[in-house]
Amino acid sequence: MHRLLRLTGLTAFLWLVGCDAVLSQSRTVCVTGYNEYERGIHEYWLDDENKAGCHGNPPGRDVDQVFGGGGKFSCGCNVAPGKQVSLFWQFSRTRNEYDAKIPPEQHTTLVTIPHPESSTSRYLRVYFMKDGSTPLQWVDDMGAPELIPSQVPEMSKGDV
Repeated sequence: MHRLLRLTGLTAFLWLVGCDAVLSQSRTVCVTGYNEYERGIHEYWLDDENKAGCHGNPPGRDVDQVFGGGGKFSCGCNVAPGKQVSLFWQFSRTRNEYDAKIPPEQHTTLVTIPHPESSTSRYLRVYFMKDGSTPLQWVDDMGAPELIPSQVPEMSKGDV
């Protein structure tokens, strides 16, 4: 009986280690961007330095929306959970900014690819929040709840 318990414990340990290894392996997924800004994002690239294929261009949010985007996918994106990679994004320019040759507003930050919520997770959401954060969220299906929006107070006309 004692030997059986030891084997069962060893089996459970190996199963847990195996699950963690499966969840940590590089995988090919679909990404979609969620934009909390009113201004659209012309393009974003997640881990472009390794040619991961993760990109998109979520529109700005409408007045009655929490996020813009979330409806278009870029599939064939290769990510490795736990790996730190760069996230680059560039805001869209207005016609006046373009004509005046004003360079686009660009940002780059480091993000860590989170571990999937399960072994069947196949979608990775990339958020662009007004508080400057860029969280990533794995979901098994697109019906999963979105992240809570940032708590940045809206600027009044007197602040401009």
